[in-house]
Amino acid sequence: MPPKQQKAAPEQHSSCAGVSQFVAYALGKFYFGFAYVLGKFMSGFAYVLGKFYFGFAYVLGSKLVDRR
Repeated sequence: MPPKQQKAAPEQHSSCAGVSQFVAYALGKFYFGFAYVLGKFMSGFAYVLGKFYFGFAYVLGSKLVDRR
């Protein structure tokens, strides 16, 4: 019995290592993709927000000038 248990332990360890490597790989791909999408979103969001603020400032400036 003890030799079989010793033989089974390395196989379990190698399969666990394979699973952990796969999880690390998948998690890395997910985070890379997530960071890329978030970066694109933030860039687009900043662009839209900048356009909105520019337009808002322009309209506000026009209203203030018209009142004078």
